[in-house]
Amino acid sequence: MRYLVGFVLAVGVVASSPGVSAQDPPASTLEPASFVAPEDKALVVFVRLQQYAFEFYVLDGNKKLLTFLRWKEHVTIEVAPGKHTFYFYIRFENACLVRAELAAGRTYIVRTQYEGRIKPRVRAHPVLRNSADFAESAKWIREAKRGEPDFAKGNERVQKHQEAIDGEITAAELDWLKMDEKARSSITLRPEDGRTPDEASKL
Repeated sequence: MRYLVGFVLAVGVVASSPGVSAQDPPASTLEPASFVAPEDKALVVFVRLQQYAFEFYVLDGNKKLLTFLRWKEHVTIEVAPGKHTFYFYIRFENACLVRAELAAGRTYIVRTQYEGRIKPRVRAHPVLRNSADFAESAKWIREAKRGEPDFAKGNERVQKHQEAIDGEITAAELDWLKMDEKARSSITLRPEDGRTPDEASKL
């Protein structure tokens, strides 16, 4: 797996405290990204637009760091086609998950959000082809910036808090078991949910 795009800011993995005001990231100096997947790989674009300072961590099915998101950022990863589980985590809060079965040559989008005021929670919303978000998600990509993540620092922090991460991921898996089929379908990407090369070239 190789990372195609990253973040404008090199950020740590420790989430900021509530009440800390997020500052607008500097404009990206990177070349425009291509969201067209290689013929033998799938692309997954993670997007975050909310103006909160909390960092969202994205981990793979082995609980290893894929990337992390601050507000108004997106990152694209390249993965092998097939079945995947993506975990989304905020330190001191919770984890959630998205299941996926991805097709080669397709591009998928997942939006992360911070929901709730009394007890904020991280939520991940995969963009499904039959949803209104499918057309709207092109706008999200344009509104978000990209940059380069500091993976050395990120992995160090994730390893430091691995026990807490494991616990929240276990809780997310238990939540999955309690869901009915409709709820599970809403957080599951299927091969046909991915954009074709022609559709992805318009992002």
